[in-house]
Amino acid sequence: MIKFKSALSRRSVLAGMAAGASALAMPAILTSRAFAAGPGSNPGKYKLDLGGYNGPELSGAPITLKIMRQEYPPEVNETMNKIYAEFSAAYPNITIQEERVPYGDLPTKVQVYVASGQAPDIMMGRNDFASAYAAGQLTLPLQQFLSAEFIDDVYAPLRESATIDGNLVCLPWETNPVYMAFNRDIFDKVGIKTPPEVAEFDGGWTVAEYMQCFDDVTKALRAAGDEQTFALAASGYGNGGPGSNYTQLESIWVRMMGDPKAEKGSSVYNTFMGVSEDGFAASGYVNTAEAAAGMANYKAVFTNGYSPTGVVPDQFRGGAAAITFSGTGTVKRFLKTGQPFNFGMSPAPKGTIAYTTTVADSPTIWSGTPYPAETAALLAFLCNDANRFAFHDAWGSMPVRKTLVDALPEYASDQRLMLGTNVADNAFGPPKSVGWFDYFSAINPAVKDIALGADPQGRLNQVATQIDGLLSKYK
Repeated sequence: MIKFKSALSRRSVLAGMAAGASALAMPAILTSRAFAAGPGSNPGKYKLDLGGYNGPELSGAPITLKIMRQEYPPEVNETMNKIYAEFSAAYPNITIQEERVPYGDLPTKVQVYVASGQAPDIMMGRNDFASAYAAGQLTLPLQQFLSAEFIDDVYAPLRESATIDGNLVCLPWETNPVYMAFNRDIFDKVGIKTPPEVAEFDGGWTVAEYMQCFDDVTKALRAAGDEQTFALAASGYGNGGPGSNYTQLESIWVRMMGDPKAEKGSSVYNTFMGVSEDGFAASGYVNTAEAAAGMANYKAVFTNGYSPTGVVPDQFRGGAAAITFSGTGTVKRFLKTGQPFNFGMSPAPKGTIAYTTTVADSPTIWSGTPYPAETAALLAFLCNDANRFAFHDAWGSMPVRKTLVDALPEYASDQRLMLGTNVADNAFGPPKSVGWFDYFSAINPAVKDIALGADPQGRLNQVATQIDGLLSKYK
């Protein structure tokens, strides 16, 4: 059992965890298929296919394993129940107890459990909080139980963001590449050129071209007397609206203005990094001139009326917006339930670089579990090839492992999904900081303030100083 490095690191990590909630919701959309075994399958090695697990055979003693995860729709919950039943049939001595909570309550529940010293064996986390898990030694390193082949099969940006000091501290659960969806019917109606439909992640419009498109669409709609339709849909990430989810959405406007290939320590390099190399400083990173320019573009989206300043649920799906930030979930939902309109997909706006980010729900194994091998085996079983296909059939998100995506023919034939695979391959993980809980909770209100009129440079200066103070407790 891993011990905590220090009481300070544990207290500090727990104090920030409650700020970490944001929604990464995906719809149910696939159909059942059968596939050959891959890196996530090991039939015949154990009593059943434990996927990427390569640890010892499981104990025959009576064991209870507890899992805490988010609530899914009924069809997904039923899929999970069937998976548990198959595991229990092979290992009847192992009882599985599951606790399901609303998605937004997960960080708080983790905080409460860890503080008590009695946490579920498996808890759903997120890859952007990997540094915090590692600093507090809250989770077991997974590479000691999973094969290198299985781990290497995970899309590199997610795998790398979940790895701290060589330890895989959480296991990305699905892929959520962010790019653009557009309503072709609206573009045809106003007679404006649509964004490019390409499969390459860097083949899209620049941010300046998107801003011009937003302006052209808005003026055309208003000239036609349409006051209800917007050029860009309100964010559906997090709690919705501006400042809803910096990790997954608003950071795109800032970090695209940086460049990881620029001279280390330069303003452009720091803009991309988002935080100092040690993870303790935001000043000089989140408030560079380039970051302010990115936030000025973001502010203009609202100041010029291209997008609503509040929460508008399902605005794009309802046909009341020409463009939205989205991804494979939109494609699969529309193909499953029927297209409400003719739609296309295009890469995210480009700044200095073509930039987008990737964040995923990521199960963790509690470092205090008394049954590390059995817990790891159960997690690996949940992620074996057959069970991952069953989960994605019911839930509809994009698999996190390349061999699974390669086995789905639509990802090689539909440009809208091919783009998703290329984004998943080339996206960037969020900045790594033990205090990302605090960073995340501070930056979101700042982004909202800028959207509603605050000066970008001044507000970023203010929040950079605030984040510096929040991060200082982790030193």
